[in-house]
Amino acid sequence: MRISLFNKILFLSILVLSLSLGSGYMLLEHEILRQTRIQIEKDNRLLLLELTRSLTLPLLKNDRMSLEDNLGVFEHSPGVLGVFVYDLQGVLQGRIENKSLPGTDIKDLVPARSPVTGPGSEERLVFRHLKNRHLYRLSAPILFQGVGVGKVLLFLSDAPYEAVRARITRSFLILGGGSLLVAFLGSLFLSAYISRPIRSLRNATEKILEKDFVRVPLPALKDETGDLVIAFNRMARDMEHKERLEKALIRYVSRDVAEHLINHPELIHLGGIRQEVVLIFADIRNFTRLSSQLPSEEVVQILNDYFNSFIDEIFLHHGSVNNIMGDGFMIVFGIPQFSESHPDNALTCALSIRNRIQELSEERKKKGLPFVQFGLGVHIGEGVVGHIGSKTRMEYTVVGGAVNIAYRIQEEAGAGEILVSDNLWKRLCGDYEKFRQTSRFVTPKGLEEPILFHVL
Repeated sequence: MRISLFNKILFLSILVLSLSLGSGYMLLEHEILRQTRIQIEKDNRLLLLELTRSLTLPLLKNDRMSLEDNLGVFEHSPGVLGVFVYDLQGVLQGRIENKSLPGTDIKDLVPARSPVTGPGSEERLVFRHLKNRHLYRLSAPILFQGVGVGKVLLFLSDAPYEAVRARITRSFLILGGGSLLVAFLGSLFLSAYISRPIRSLRNATEKILEKDFVRVPLPALKDETGDLVIAFNRMARDMEHKERLEKALIRYVSRDVAEHLINHPELIHLGGIRQEVVLIFADIRNFTRLSSQLPSEEVVQILNDYFNSFIDEIFLHHGSVNNIMGDGFMIVFGIPQFSESHPDNALTCALSIRNRIQELSEERKKKGLPFVQFGLGVHIGEGVVGHIGSKTRMEYTVVGGAVNIAYRIQEEAGAGEILVSDNLWKRLCGDYEKFRQTSRFVTPKGLEEPILFHVL
């Protein structure tokens, strides 16, 4: 079961406060009882000793009338439940009981006989509970010239003190309840104060997963929660910056290359490695004549329309647009890591590019707009792949003989033709024979040896 942070803090706060209030109440009750017992004993000890002195002669003379008169002093005394006098043999000689206090029947507590223990006996205090009231019994020996001749038992109730105890308890509960209410409101504020930025962080985290790099407002007070929010905002800002860089980078290279460079920034340095790559060069045929007949703005628009028509095909086949040179461009497959599927990916990509160009040219022709045709050359070979330039401005590209051969093959292609070097043709796994029109040897400009390529 999921419990929110707000409810956890609120519940724990209330639990701690309730336990504190309950413990305080029990301690207060215990202390009140202790102080009541001390006060009762203090208030009645001297009175009981005076009573034992006044009962000595009546007890020795067996003067019950005098005994009753002396005991009558206590008949209406506050808190006195009963006074009982025993002779030397422990026989009850005199008694009074105050039955005005309800629920304080002490018959079962009064012994039938209570023999005197002898000289030197001390009065003692016995604590018992009786129907929600506390009962006290004080006993003292009756002495004559130091010899015990009897005993007095005094039963007391704390009823006179109960009103005071009730007032103290009521005051404590009122103050405690007020404190609990204030603490409860404080707990609500604390729970909201702590959980609000946490909820904001959670919501912002969910938005980040959706590429929405929102910021979390800082809490009013500076504490650990504020530090967490600051750290989160810094992280969101860095992630947003990284996302923008990745989006910008993907506009120039494939997602594979972009992710490789972002995840391995230590590789971004001048220099390169030699590896096998597949290259596609494409160029607009008769572009010089077209650009001389049209305004520059319209030429740029034509170029953008054609590039937009097929650029997605390049990334779909895991290629990278490595260089755009006005009316032409170079596409590279196999960076940052070459795969045996790249030859087929490259040729399939070249065929898709040609189809997109032809479709767009047909549309523009129907609308009476200028249109162009591309020639493409595809080749595989070794090149140096890496960052070329300066420390402040570098380009991730490919250089080497394979680049030069691919470019020269493209120059031999007619409008709408794809020329594929025999080196690449031998590496293909798919069946592309249906696309081949012819094959021939040509010695491109700048090369000494003839090259066999296939016309698609």
